[in-house]
Amino acid sequence: MTVLLLAPLLGLLVGLVMGALGGGGAVVSVPVLVYLLHQQVREATTVSLVVVLFGAVVGLVGLRGTGRVDWRTGLVFGGLGLGGSVLGSRWSVLLDPRVLLAGFAVLLAVVGVLTWLHARRPEARGEGAGEVSLTQLVPTAFGVGALTGFFGVGGGFVTVPALAVVMRLPAVVATSTSLVVIAVNASAALVTRVLGGGVGQVPWDLVVTFALGTGAGTWLGSRVSCRAGGPVLLRAFALFLAVLAVVVGAEALRA
Repeated sequence: MTVLLLAPLLGLLVGLVMGALGGGGAVVSVPVLVYLLHQQVREATTVSLVVVLFGAVVGLVGLRGTGRVDWRTGLVFGGLGLGGSVLGSRWSVLLDPRVLLAGFAVLLAVVGVLTWLHARRPEARGEGAGEVSLTQLVPTAFGVGALTGFFGVGGGFVTVPALAVVMRLPAVVATSTSLVVIAVNASAALVTRVLGGGVGQVPWDLVVTFALGTGAGTWLGSRVSCRAGGPVLLRAFALFLAVLAVVVGAEALRA
């Protein structure tokens, strides 16, 4: 009962991060589900996919009419990542959960550093945009999809830097458009797990309460992001990832 009472409050926190920063919901939700709501790692990653998918949809509804979502770029990027998402979901079941957490921590740190560095460049303010080659686009999108399936995350913490750096979108547009990519990749990864019989032990009562809190938080977070500048959003995102990398890394070493 305590878990179900905590779930919507913690979901609200996850949604605020996701709505304000355009991603990162899953990198919060997985540790929250494991360490605070006492779920097993594999079940937590599946719950996380459901939650971030719901949050992304709510966030996109809240952004209607703002002109901040580049639907074409988001759908193309997400579509190219579908194959990676399916493969990542299948590979994840072969790895020890402790190794998953350790890899998660390293990935968070690397992406955090890259995001911080990019926030200092003109592109972060929407300047200097140029053409994007397929040799950049295809492997980047595929890689983001693979990370989504492998770690059970929406991929927003990688998608935002990818859209800003590779696709050269202004940071504010990248954070909003990433919700489209999250929805596509999370859907593919979740369907793969359902077809593979990997959702049998999922606590659906927890999923519903956590997802409702996440949806509310995402809507509120998207309102906050409308008032923040691009470089500010990217720096906040980078610091957030750095803190999470330390926390997850410490827990992986203790496991």
